Amino acid sequence: MPEQDAPIYTSQEKHWLEVNWGGEFKFLAAHGLSIHKEEHREEGRRIARAMIAQDEREEM
Repeated sequence: MPEQDAPIYTSQEKHWLEVNWGGEFKFLAAHGLSIHKEEHREEGRRIARAMIAQDEREEM
């Protein structure tokens, strides 16, 4: 199995997705990505992590 560019979600990231988007499926769909394509899921993880980081900066 090839190494992933964006590692799987942490439990905190999964929680953020659930609270803010209703889960990974809905998050990906909102960004025009498919949960059935690993490259789309990796892109979704990069997007989600950027959004989470932005949320954390705004909380400071």
